[in-house]
Amino acid sequence: MEKQRRQDYLLKRKYWRGWKPTWNIVNIAVLIIAILENRFVKTTEPVNNTAYQWFLWIYLIYLLIVYGFGAFKRSHIHLHYYAGHFAPLNTVLGIVLIFQDLVTEKLQLLHLPFFVSFAQILDQMRADVQILWESTLSSFGLWLISFVVGTLLGVFLGIMMGHYKRFNYWAFPFLKVIGIIPPVALMPIVLVVFPTNYLAEIFLIVFAVWFPVAFMTINGVQGISSHYFESAKTLGFSEGQIIRKVIIPGSMPSIFNGMYTSMGLSFTMLVISEMMGAKIGLGWYINYAKSVGNYPQVYAAIVIMAILFSVIFALVNKLHDRVLSWNDSNE
Repeated sequence: MEKQRRQDYLLKRKYWRGWKPTWNIVNIAVLIIAILENRFVKTTEPVNNTAYQWFLWIYLIYLLIVYGFGAFKRSHIHLHYYAGHFAPLNTVLGIVLIFQDLVTEKLQLLHLPFFVSFAQILDQMRADVQILWESTLSSFGLWLISFVVGTLLGVFLGIMMGHYKRFNYWAFPFLKVIGIIPPVALMPIVLVVFPTNYLAEIFLIVFAVWFPVAFMTINGVQGISSHYFESAKTLGFSEGQIIRKVIIPGSMPSIFNGMYTSMGLSFTMLVISEMMGAKIGLGWYINYAKSVGNYPQVYAAIVIMAILFSVIFALVNKLHDRVLSWNDSNE
């Protein structure tokens, strides 16, 4: 019983909007209107709406399932709070879908080639599914390698500078000077110095990541109370044990703050570096699409980036919650 009440309390904190059936009904009605509008309002552009219609139907079925099961709070408590919290947002999203379809494809208030409908974007994704899939995998692989290396480097330097005064004396001035240099400014040099463009891209993303992580780690290490170090020494901890059992756990919130800060920089640097020297990737795909004037391709890559980066951010957030589950402030 106590566990049930605690779960109910935590869900109310996370999904603070209550369950209101009116919003669910309005949301379903808006999606049905979006389907009918796209199907029956005459279009002024030769657009294949098949993919868009599939998207709308899948979206509608998903909402029907979520709201249907979410209505039973006792057996689906998490879904109940989740569905109630996001019903207004889903309703607005449905209205946006109707609006963008009308002003682009149907009424042409916003003209091609710079403004395209979501139906055109989805149709472009369907047409270029193979190259988009390869580009997405390439971009994700490049980002993952670079982000992990940059984070580990930043954490290592941050611990060394935060814990050892001598190391901080010699290294921190260089951190302040080198770390604030925009990675973009190094591109002309890096692309010439490194033997391959891929290594150059990794370096640029690592350079964008390591400084925020290192700086926040330093603050985290220096913010640990001296009582913890004194207790560890009293218990006979070695230097390695102090780092593993005191410094790393104690500075972990700051490390994650640095990771969150560096994620946006890493995404930006990923796209820029791929635009400059890559032969595959989402940044390369956008650059190619722009050069041939195919703006549906540009928007398709942007939508995929938004989805990919949102998924990455959500996964890092899950890791944050799991690693810091001991911290009462995260409950």
